[in-house]
Amino acid sequence: MVNARLVYCLEEKGALSPFQSGFRHHRSTVDNILLLETSIREAFVRNQHLVSIFFDMEKAYDRTWMYGILKDLYHLGFCGNLPVFIQNFLKTRVFQVRVGSTLSRDFYQREGVPQGSVLSVVLFILKINDIVRQLPPTVKGTLFVRGRLSNLLCLSQHEYSRETAADCNPQDLGLDK
Repeated sequence: MVNARLVYCLEEKGALSPFQSGFRHHRSTVDNILLLETSIREAFVRNQHLVSIFFDMEKAYDRTWMYGILKDLYHLGFCGNLPVFIQNFLKTRVFQVRVGSTLSRDFYQREGVPQGSVLSVVLFILKINDIVRQLPPTVKGTLFVRGRLSNLLCLSQHEYSRETAADCNPQDLGLDK
């Protein structure tokens, strides 16, 4: 129920990148594949180079900045019970590991979003949303988040692939944090 309301509000506000295909109604990986195919065909017809860079963000959920999510919600105009609920959902994460009959000490999750929750997927999508907006105008970017897999696809039609590599540098996009 909370997730459905959050998704509805984010879609109504136009807060999610139109290039985000994962976990959204009427969108799928086919959107990303068609963009790639179209870009390949256009580059071929124009006799240009096309560079495609795929990022798989390792431990993406574990590294998601919790307070950045709350900040994004605030900047989008969310107030009241929903942000408070999400803050509590994110900050009160304590877990233990059981091996046989032995239970470990408490572990506290200080960063990231919990894996296995549908709400976590939407919060992660919200946080990585700005990546595509930071790309230069000469670079097309798409996002796909699906469960534990998240990818950023950068497409550029430059004369030299080194320029594109610089445009899609993971450090410049904040993917190395």
